[in-house]
Formats: sequence, structure tokens, C-alpha cells
Amino acid sequence: MKNKIIMVYPTQGFSGTFVRHAPLSLLYASIELVKHGIEVEVLDNRLYPTSWMSRLRELLTPDVLAVGVSVMSGKPILNAVEIGRLVKTVDPNIAVVWGGPHATFFSESVLEQEWSCDFVVSGYAVQSFYELIVCLQNHREPAAIAGATYRKGKDIVHVPRDDTKFEHIDYRDIPYNLISDYSLYGQLEQKKIIFSMYSALGCPYKCAFCSAPAEYTNIQGKLWVPLNIVEVVDHIEYVMGRYGASYIYFIDDDSFVDLKHVESIIDEINRRDIKVELGFRGARINEIKHMTSDFLDKLAHAGTDILHIGAESGSDRLLQLVHKNCTVADIIECNRKLAKHPAILAAYNFIVGLPTETMDDLKATRDLMLRLVDDNPRCIIFQPNKFRPIPGTELFNLAQKTWHYVSPKTMAEWGNIEAEGDLSSPWYPQGMKEFCDLMLVTSYFIDNKVNKISSGDTVFYKLLRVASVLYGPVARFRLKHGLYQCLLEYWIYKVVTRVLREKPSDLTPTGVAR
Repeated sequence: MKNKIIMVYPTQGFSGTFVRHAPLSLLYASIELVKHGIEVEVLDNRLYPTSWMSRLRELLTPDVLAVGVSVMSGKPILNAVEIGRLVKTVDPNIAVVWGGPHATFFSESVLEQEWSCDFVVSGYAVQSFYELIVCLQNHREPAAIAGATYRKGKDIVHVPRDDTKFEHIDYRDIPYNLISDYSLYGQLEQKKIIFSMYSALGCPYKCAFCSAPAEYTNIQGKLWVPLNIVEVVDHIEYVMGRYGASYIYFIDDDSFVDLKHVESIIDEINRRDIKVELGFRGARINEIKHMTSDFLDKLAHAGTDILHIGAESGSDRLLQLVHKNCTVADIIECNRKLAKHPAILAAYNFIVGLPTETMDDLKATRDLMLRLVDDNPRCIIFQPNKFRPIPGTELFNLAQKTWHYVSPKTMAEWGNIEAEGDLSSPWYPQGMKEFCDLMLVTSYFIDNKVNKISSGDTVFYKLLRVASVLYGPVARFRLKHGLYQCLLEYWIYKVVTRVLREKPSDLTPTGVAR
């Protein structure tokens, strides 16, 4: 009986050049496999952008039963296709299984669009992926596996997910040992060993663009569940002691629904005298409004160096449309508050391409970006995300109803769903698209972020620093005055991002080895 599974994490888009955290999704999906004695090997293609194919070929030994791939929408899809097709050229009998965010929301279309994928596992996969592997070992149809999607003859069968409760994982079950060297992971060439983890599950908010409300539709009970404080801090000590973690990045959908929860974690860290840096992915303006100066001081003193904040738009109308529970004035007020605590970087996310967005809305977002930097020179502005309608979200329904929006029909089209991809929203006329391109390319430089958050000393980062000094004032001038015409910088940016993310391939478009 074949008893080996290869877990693969695809290459990313341009953002993967700057941030590369350990593939926690693969470790989670491997938990039950490892518990039951099934051999698992992890291949992270991001670590081997030019040699992943040869490495994968070496791993595809005769005892391999299946290859699991964790797939997000955007560029990872294109690499996932390459992975599957390579597997099939080596051994057509090896099952290719997709999981992850894209697979969760587009399970049936994945099988319709890509022949090399045999199975899709939607949602939480710790138990269902293991059950699928057992079915494959015993040559059984996975008809009873919640969240499984597969082909049966010419038909595609989808088994509904069992998503009535959150999947809580005991940190001691996570097979961290599947990754041999955590020093290969990090962000912006910082000298830190970064471990991602949860302090809470779920999110109680209803942002109209976000997948979370759709993901948690069937959850019974509270939609935000904080984890036990002692357990969270035990987890921190565990990864510090065993794997040398020096930085903990909380990847909760939202960490600050209850400020007392985070404060209690900080208190327990301080009580144990743990020396570690912290970052939080989920923070909302309506929550920061309630943070006192003492609370922020406590966060900073405990080692918190960044809060990722969803500002989203400079238009009050759009903030109301997407249910952000705040106004532009609130965002400005909170930014000024955070400016008084310079140890904590306020890192702002924005979205462009929203349905009903006008040029005036875009300019208002532009004005807010510049205002935030002026009021808080320590803040950073992330490149604006380009809105993509996700099934089950409020804005997806609005896009379908008002503009007859149709989801991408090919893997190539899905691969274009990136910040650096072409904006193709049907409600966006010429001019607005170019203005979004201007916002994208200038957002890398208007805040001098490379000098604020990176200590990298490679040629790439040295060139970025030079570009930040030389182009930063030009970027700000262009953005402030809306000079999107003849945007040569955008085409240079496109070339650079393409060079950095394109990887050599030994597959033809039809998947036949050269």
C-alpha cells in the first residue's frame, strides 16, 4: 500500500518577494496523516523558485499516493497547475488534491477548468484530507467526506462541508518538524524567526467584500472565539524553545474584538518574562478607537511592532457600503493616536475597484493615503488590493446583479487576480484603471517604507532604497496631482515584477514534458 504524501506550497505573486512565512496550511492539513503513521514530505516552491521542478521529481517515488497543494487565488493558481501537470507526467496514477482558500470557494470550477487536479478539499482539511487519503489507499469513493469534490465519470460530485464549528487545533499536534529550517522564512530580509499562530478564531463583522462572513455562515454559536490565554502563551514558549522563534505573528481574522483578550495575553507574556516580538494581522478602526494610550503602551512594551489595519477607502460612502463601522474622520483620528506610539507601525490596507466606486472616490482614497503619511510619518501604506468578487459575499451578489459579473473562466484569468494584475472590473472605465495603476506603483514609495521596515542588505534591497530616495518625491507629486498619463514607471514596475516572479518551466502549455 502506498503510504507517502507530498505537500506542496506554490510560488506566489510579487508580494512573495517581500514576505514568506512558513506554510502553516500544509502543516495543519498533515496533522492526522502524521498521527496515523503516513509519511509526509513538504516542498515549498517559494524556497526553490528555479529548481522546484527537479526537487518535486525527486520526491515522486513509487510509494507516493497523492500530492496535496494549498492554493490561493492569483499567481499561486498558475504554479498549482504546473505542479499537477508535472505530477501527471511522472505518474498519472498519483492523485493531485487541491485545498486552500481558492479551492474552498471554487471547488467545482477547479475540476472543470484543470484536468490535472483529481480532488478538491474545501474548508477545514485536517480531518477530511486524512479521510480522503484513507479512501485512496483503499480504492473507495470519497462520497461521505465532508467538503470533498471529485469526478465521477463525466459528472462532478460535491459533498457539502461540515462547517458548523471552528476547527481548533492543539498546538502540540502541529507537525512543525516537517520543516527542517525555519530560518529560510521571514519578511523583508529582517533577521527574525517568524511563527504565525492564532489567538482567536473567526470574525463577528460583516465586511461586504470579505470571505469571512461567507466562510462562517453556518457556524453555530459565537462567530468570534478567543483561545485560552494560557494555551496561547504556552504555544509561544513552545515554538521559541523548540524552533528558535523570535517573532510571533498573530494571523487572526481579528484579534481585538475584545481588547481584554489581547491585554491578557500581554499580561501573561510579561508575567513569564518572555522576550519576543509581536505583530497583529487583524485590527479595525472601530477597535483602535477604544484603545487607550496605556493599552498601546502595553502592546509596545511587550514587543508589538506592527498593526495591520483595514482602512480600505477614503470615501465615507464606500466605507458604509462595505460595512467598516467607521468614517474617514475616524481613520484620521486613530492614525494620529497611533502616531504618539512610534514603536508600533500602523500599516494600512486599501481596496480599489469596488462596485459603484467613482473617480472622486479614488481621489478621496488617494488623499487619505497622503494624509495618513503626513500625520504619522511612521505609518506605512500597503499597495492597494484590487477587489475580486468572492461567491457568497455581499459585493459578489451586487456585482452579479448590477453588472452581470462573471467569474474568471480559465486558470490564466484566475492567475491575473493579483495586486499587480490588470484591473478588469466591468464597472471601471478607462481613466479609473490608469488611476489605480498610479496608486499601485506610487504606494511603494510615498511612505519610504523600505527604510522603515527592512534591514535587508542584498543588492535588491539596496536598489529599493536608492529608488525610494530618488523616486519617492516624484511618486508623491504624481499621486497628489493625479498624473496618471504616460506612467512609464508602471510599465517598468510590470517588467520588474514579471522578471522576479517568472520561473523557468519544463512543461509545455499542454503539460507534456519537453
